Amino acid sequence: MKFKKLMAVLLTGCMVFSLTACGGNDSKEKTDSNTNKETTQEADQDEKDAQEDSKEEADSGEEVEIDYATFMVGSHLSAKAEAKVIEEFNEKYAGKIKVNIEELPSDSAYVDKMKTLAASKDLPDVVLGKEGIRELAVKNGQAVDLIPLLDEDAEWKSEIGDGAIEYNKEGDALYSIANAKQVIGYFYNKEMFDKAGVKPAETWDEFMENNEKLSAAGYTPLAMMTGENCWTTNLWLAAMIGTNGQEGNDFMNTYHPESYENESVIKGLEMIQKCLQSYTTSDAIGALFANSANNFLQEKTAMIANGTWMTPDFSDPEKAAEGLADKVGVAAYPESGLIEQYEIGYVLCTNGEDEAVQEAALEFLKFKTGKRAQEIFLEDNGALPLTDLVALSDDFKAANPLIAELVEASNSNEWDFNNIDNTAVASTIEAFSSYYPELASGGMAPSDFAAKLTEAAAKTK
Repeated sequence: MKFKKLMAVLLTGCMVFSLTACGGNDSKEKTDSNTNKETTQEADQDEKDAQEDSKEEADSGEEVEIDYATFMVGSHLSAKAEAKVIEEFNEKYAGKIKVNIEELPSDSAYVDKMKTLAASKDLPDVVLGKEGIRELAVKNGQAVDLIPLLDEDAEWKSEIGDGAIEYNKEGDALYSIANAKQVIGYFYNKEMFDKAGVKPAETWDEFMENNEKLSAAGYTPLAMMTGENCWTTNLWLAAMIGTNGQEGNDFMNTYHPESYENESVIKGLEMIQKCLQSYTTSDAIGALFANSANNFLQEKTAMIANGTWMTPDFSDPEKAAEGLADKVGVAAYPESGLIEQYEIGYVLCTNGEDEAVQEAALEFLKFKTGKRAQEIFLEDNGALPLTDLVALSDDFKAANPLIAELVEASNSNEWDFNNIDNTAVASTIEAFSSYYPELASGGMAPSDFAAKLTEAAAKTK
C-alpha cells in the first residue's frame, strides 16, 4: 500500500520535471497539459487503490496493529483499572486489533517520552494529552478532530456527554476526550485531627492554625511534593487561589493564563511557602507523587490533597498502614472549594496513517473512553464517570463512603475551579518544579516566583 503511494508521488514528480524542462509551442504545451491531466488521474487512482487496499485489509480479518503508551503500571493508583480495560479490549477484538503497549515507569517519564516523540511526529496512535502533549499533537499535525467522529456515533457521544465534550473543545474542534470526571478535595487522618483538637478548616486562616496545632501535637500536617508536576502541592495552591473571591476563582478557571502576577496567586504562594518550610515532610523538596502518597498512607502526615481514585489504596495492605481506611475522612477545601473538572483525556494521533490503523485506533479510543471503561475505573479506581449512564448505586456508595461524601459535597460547595495541570501550559508546570525549592528555602519571594511563572508561560507562545 505504501509502495503504491510512493509510485504515485514519483509519477507526479517525473511529470513536473518534464514540464519544467521543456519549452515548445502552444501545441506542445497542450500535449503536455493532457499528459499532466492523465498522469494526475493515474496518481489519484493509485491513491484511491491504496486506500481501498487498506480498507480491505481491515475487512479481511487480518489483525491490525496500533501503538499505545501508558504510565499506569506497577504501583500506580490506576494500574489495576488500566490493565483491566486493556484486557477486555483485547478479548473483544482478539484476532482483529493488536495493541502494542509501551509501559513507562512514571508520569514524568511518560511526559518526557511523548514530548520527544511529538518532536519527530512519531506519537503513538492513542495518547493521554496531559501536560501539553495534546497541544504538541495538534501542532505537529498528528491529532485528529474528534467532533465528526462523535457525530457519526450517537451511542459513543451520549456516553461521553456534552459536559466533557464542551470542556475540552478548542473553538469548533475537539482534540481529546476524557474518560472520567474529577472532583478533588483532600483526605485527612481523623485520629490525628481528634488528638490535635482540630476539624476540617472552614477558612484558610483556620487551615494554617490547624497546621500549627497538628505540629504541636507531634504530627506532620501535609503530604507535599515538588518533583514531577508538583501534583499534591499544586492542588493546595489551586484551592488557595480558586477560593480567593471572584478574581481568584476566575483565574483558576482561565485556560493558559499569560500572567501569574496577581494578588490571588501571590497570596496562595505565601501560604505554600510557609507550608513547605514548616508543615510538611523533610523529603517534600524533590519528592515524587509516590513519596507524597506513601507519607499519608503510612500515617506520616495528617493530610493529602488528591482525588477519589486514591480511595482504594487506603484499604490495600501492601500500600497502607493497617486500619488506615477506618481513619480517613474527606473534606472540601477551606472557603467551601472543590476542584471540579474533566480530565484532558485521550488524543487520537492517526492523521496520515493507513485507513485500517485509523479505524482500529478509533475503536480503541471509543473503548478507552466509553461506558464500560468508565465502569471499570469507577469500580477499581474510584474515578467518577462522565455521565449518569454509569450510576453510583446505593451498594457502591455504601462500600465507598468517601466517594459518596465528596460527590455530595460537590452538590453544595461554593467555589468550583480547575487544577493547575489543566490550566497551565507545559513550560509553566515545569517552572513550578524548578523554583519551588528556592521558594521553600526563602531564597525567592512569592512575588518573584509569580513573575517566573509568567516568564515560563510566555515560552509556550
